[in-house]
Amino acid sequence: MVLPSGFGLPPLPYLVALVGGTFLAAAVLVALEPPIDQRTVAALAPWMALGGALHALHQPPVELYDAVLAPLFGAPAVYLTTFVATGVVWIMLSMFGTRSGRDQEITRNLGLVGTGVLTVVLVLSAVTALRSGIADLIWPALAVLVSLFVAAITVLVVALWRTPVVIRARYAAPTVIFAHVFDGVSTAIGTDLLGVSERSPVPRAIMEFAGSLPTASAIGSGWLFVLVKIAVAVAVVALMDEYLNDEPVEASLLLSLVAAVGIGPATNNVVLFLFAG
Repeated sequence: MVLPSGFGLPPLPYLVALVGGTFLAAAVLVALEPPIDQRTVAALAPWMALGGALHALHQPPVELYDAVLAPLFGAPAVYLTTFVATGVVWIMLSMFGTRSGRDQEITRNLGLVGTGVLTVVLVLSAVTALRSGIADLIWPALAVLVSLFVAAITVLVVALWRTPVVIRARYAAPTVIFAHVFDGVSTAIGTDLLGVSERSPVPRAIMEFAGSLPTASAIGSGWLFVLVKIAVAVAVVALMDEYLNDEPVEASLLLSLVAAVGIGPATNNVVLFLFAG
């Protein structure tokens, strides 16, 4: 089994609406041609995180959504829901930016709006957890702080190893590396410290292998997954260097997708940690 547990299509009317909205948003964005470069990778990061947070609020023990809205935030529907929301904001910013002659501000504003919306969702999630009496702020904070530290060290090491790569990808490289470090660290905390079972089969297999090693009793099993995520992120950044230089639009979109695979699940983890008390 390759897909995570709980992965299933929403009812047909929701699926049709989401797929139609996705194609429509994508078509309008293609027509508008907003500026896309490696800064777009960083600007889209909070929107990717937003998708993970919204999906977490759909999962037990939270399950905050009304029955009418719930199908929009399951997996994989939440990916399309997030894309449509991001696309609508991006379209509005692109139209306003083009009309006012401020095209260069579109990417920045996309990131600012995404950060604002994500902050509101995270604050509301924390307040909900506090009101329920089961809030635990320690593990989310620990996951973020450790991830920032490990990602910073990783970027520094890559910069010393391949300085031109980090200089050229100064926005995309830190975003991709942090996204996957965040996923690895949050997953390790959930597995080793909170006893959360991993839903995705590949990470679960990696950690099961680490759990069979003699070191498992001393340092747990999540460390190997963290190392794998770091290796994958660094490899992607290094391999995409020339592609980012030659085809900045295509490479930036691909790097955004790579970052989403890390930061979405990571944010999903830390929001669930809020309700682990």
